[in-house]
Amino acid sequence: MRFFSTVVFVSCLFTFSTCIYSQDLFESASKDSSAGTSSSNDKILNKTVDVSGFVKGAFFGGSNDNNDAVMLGSYGQTALKLNVEKNGVGNAFAEVRLNAGYDRGVESEKCDVREAWAAFNAKGVDIKVGRQIIVWGRADGINPTNNITPQNQLVLSSEVDDARLGNELLQFKTKIGQANIQGIWIPSYRADVLLLNSSILPAGVLIKDPVYPDFKFTNSSYALRVDFTTPSIDGSVSYLNGNATLPGFDWATDASGLSITPKAYRMHVVGGDFSTTAGAYGLRGEVAAKIPTGDYENLAYIPHPFGQLVLGIDRSIGDISILVQYAGLYVYNFKKISDPVMDMNAMSDYYAALTNTEMERLNRKFTGTTDEFSHSLTANVQWNTMHETLHLKLSGFHNITTEEYAIVPSASYDIADAICLNIGGRYMDGKDGSLNKLVNHLMSNVYTELKISF
Repeated sequence: MRFFSTVVFVSCLFTFSTCIYSQDLFESASKDSSAGTSSSNDKILNKTVDVSGFVKGAFFGGSNDNNDAVMLGSYGQTALKLNVEKNGVGNAFAEVRLNAGYDRGVESEKCDVREAWAAFNAKGVDIKVGRQIIVWGRADGINPTNNITPQNQLVLSSEVDDARLGNELLQFKTKIGQANIQGIWIPSYRADVLLLNSSILPAGVLIKDPVYPDFKFTNSSYALRVDFTTPSIDGSVSYLNGNATLPGFDWATDASGLSITPKAYRMHVVGGDFSTTAGAYGLRGEVAAKIPTGDYENLAYIPHPFGQLVLGIDRSIGDISILVQYAGLYVYNFKKISDPVMDMNAMSDYYAALTNTEMERLNRKFTGTTDEFSHSLTANVQWNTMHETLHLKLSGFHNITTEEYAIVPSASYDIADAICLNIGGRYMDGKDGSLNKLVNHLMSNVYTELKISF
């Protein structure tokens, strides 16, 4: 009880302090500075709170199903970040983003509390409570062990980190010898923002409200990671027992036709990663086994158990950085999907079997488990030039097995300190029937951003 009381006390203290500071921040412009008062609490607050953030504007373009050029989005965004420190015993962080503009033709104004957490140290154990973003894995882009934080791949932004979504959780960290131990409890479920929408589905197919775990203790997720550092190699081993952030897609038919329902499923994930150097080269790797606990043999929305492996090598040559990675995936007890045989005497059963077959194919596309073995390559090349004010980057992905690919070029120019102009784009495609082909117009774009940080 004392532990939970302390957590509640620190959370309330952070909320109260932040409200006071935010009110003062936004009201100070309308107040006469000579009329202000200074109390001991104000002095303490000013010393322990650090404010930063950014303001940016952006335009995104793309194409529609007829390959006509269209505006995908335009917006203005401001982010306010608050860091609170208290005598090395406790700290807190919050990031709030305000957005206004258009997102794929829909006008949007929203306030996003991206992170908001409070933490304190209790006898060598760091305890953090609140909305957090946690990233695991040492590979680049493809991270088999990174299963804590959900993502929104539809976000219109030049920064990969903006796709990550915070979730409420309890985290503790401690150190035993050379090992850093991290434990996580996730009481509530938050899913990835789904790429599945009416634009990539046949006419007449409905998407129903998702079926996600209730807010119950038995539905919570938990994870453990042991991270170690030695003079020659860094690495970690991890375990997750929880709900996959990417749900599967169940189906049903009724008088109105076919409906698809996103459904969460639970899984175990055992994994590890490492990074080291060999002369002038950097080496990194990551591996994970993902084992769903549901009836994957009979339920189309639950994938078969599968394993993922990523191996990468990087090298810097002057102002140029190069990274190349291989990613492999193996599906345990893989069964090839076959079309059902038509039976004129049982047409309803045939159509049900055919629908189940197509839904299983769709689910496999999203989890990347369409084949027993699949192989892909990723590469990043970055050149920092003009006294490190111009940053040119080209990233690419190619799935050798499914013949899908993505190309992501970008250029960033530092106009002045804390003022940056970004231009770039992303193009995704693949053979007919592949996932990249389905989401080509949804995910491909070009953009221009101007960002000022403070």
